Amino acid sequence: MVYVDQSFVTFRGFSAIDIPLKRIPKILFLVIVICLYSQKGISQDAALISSRLTLVYGSSIPFNFNTLEKIKNGIEIATGTMLGISLADGNPDGSKMLTGFNIYFKSFNDQAVIQGDVYTLPLNMIRVKADNAPGLGTGTTEGYQDLSTGETLLFSYTNPTWVDLNWADYQLIISYECGKPVADGGNGSLLGEEPDYYNVEIQFDLWPTVAGGQPIDPAIRP
Repeated sequence: MVYVDQSFVTFRGFSAIDIPLKRIPKILFLVIVICLYSQKGISQDAALISSRLTLVYGSSIPFNFNTLEKIKNGIEIATGTMLGISLADGNPDGSKMLTGFNIYFKSFNDQAVIQGDVYTLPLNMIRVKADNAPGLGTGTTEGYQDLSTGETLLFSYTNPTWVDLNWADYQLIISYECGKPVADGGNGSLLGEEPDYYNVEIQFDLWPTVAGGQPIDPAIRP
């Protein structure tokens, strides 16, 4: 749904004539978060590594650019999504292959643009950041990263003395920004863009890492 408002201002001395001030387009976004719930891992020497992302909250993130200030300066939605991390090393002899994990993100199904009903916008108008919530204090965030069709690293976690993780105690907070000016670290404002109802789907991937920091591609399954 797209709205275009017309605001009015009354000038003194003009017999209360209402003069149109400016049309402010409402540019609406819906970011849909896609989490891969399938088991990911490898079998090696009878060891099975299993991993899972759990969506705690924030499956859809609405951006409503309904003022000129928002269109010029962009919108940030902090703590928009929370993801729980489950990661277990099931080697029967008790030795551990796991040393940590990486979180990557990309547009789902290689969606190439932010799609509107009529118009499109480049993917990098949306930027995403992952921060530690409970349990992952030694992890490293990459800060805000551009949305693209390729896997982009958001967060990494390493623990040489591995302890299995469960989603309730080990979580990440995902923040989003859209339309931030270049001067403020973004990729440009939405000023001048056409009003429309835009949407994009975002995929988050959990890649376990083993000794030597080697990530295990989620496409590899036991």
